[in-house]
Parts: sequence; structure tokens; C-alpha cells
Amino acid sequence: MWSVDSIREALAIHVPNTGRFVADRDHAAVALVLAGDPSDLQLCFIRRVEKQNDPWSGHMAFPGGRASVGDASARAVAEREAREEVALELQDSHWIGALSELPVRLGGVETSMVLSSFVYYVGVEVPGLIPNEEVAEVYWVSLAHLWDQGNATQLSLARNGESVVYPAIRLGEHLIWGLTLRVLTLFSEALDRDSPTQL
Repeated sequence: MWSVDSIREALAIHVPNTGRFVADRDHAAVALVLAGDPSDLQLCFIRRVEKQNDPWSGHMAFPGGRASVGDASARAVAEREAREEVALELQDSHWIGALSELPVRLGGVETSMVLSSFVYYVGVEVPGLIPNEEVAEVYWVSLAHLWDQGNATQLSLARNGESVVYPAIRLGEHLIWGLTLRVLTLFSEALDRDSPTQL
């Protein structure tokens, strides 16, 4: 699996595709927070609470959310959300690099939203996570699990009367798919590695 040094080196030369940041509801950001032994890294995930009118209700996700007035940058959004959602205090010394922005799709339809993603390493000691009211559960998941093809699966959903199949990763009784899986795939591409599901 990848080491902290190899991730740091790859992201140091990676040139992310980003646009101008505007602190409004159309810009969101997430934090990919790594911890643990540098040769056996864990990645922080949350499961969002189930809530009406939330298109990502109950989904597996990274700590993150939409920009608010007063956020100075997309990275500031990711760090504020990590602090609010799971009590992770991300410092400059933890930051490794940025990934390209992703257009956000809902049900396969493009929206006006864009998502920025930032990668951090918080050290060998895996910190405890304290979820807020927006988070149902929190997890540290090994990169080895995420890139184990034995955990790759598919999710079939009904869209406009038709069945649409999405790639996914099994995590216990839950699935990592959709926007979160797209971010993981972007991460692997930045490191010049195969995507988690090789699809």
C-alpha cells in the first residue's frame, strides 16, 4: 500500500484543476484525513445522519460541507467542517496537497455545485473522533481495505424508471459510492494508481 512519503511526493508535483473560490452554497469542500503508521494508513470517513430533503442522507462521506460567508478559501471550508463534524483540528503541518475540483452530480444530473478535496496526515497516533449532530457514525478505514478488490461491489438504484448500476466499496453493512467514491478515484489518479474499484 502507499506510504505517507509516496503520497506527499506525488501530491507535491500534482497540479490540481481548480477554479476561483467563492464563499457561497455552490462551493463545497472535503478533507481526506490520513492517520496511523505511515506504511499502514487509515482514512477518516463519516456516515451522514438520515434526514429528509438531504440528497446525501445516510451516505458514507468525508468530513466536509458547503462554504459559508467568511470562509477565506476552499481549504478553510474543509478544515472548518472537519473541526465541526468530527472535532479534528487540522493544522498547516498536517496538509499534504489538493485534488482537482469535481462537478457535483445528483442522480446523474450536473448541478451548479463544485467540490474541492484536500489531503492531510495527522500523525502515527490515530485520533479519536467526536461526531456532531450531522454525523451518525465515524470510522477510520485502512487504505488496504479500500483498494482490496474483494471489497469492490455494485449498487443498483432506480432512476427515472430504469435501473442504474454504480460502482461501490463494501464497508461493513454500508457502501462507499457516488461522490465519495469519485473523490477516492481522483485521489488514486493523482497518485498514478488504479482506482479503488478498477472500473
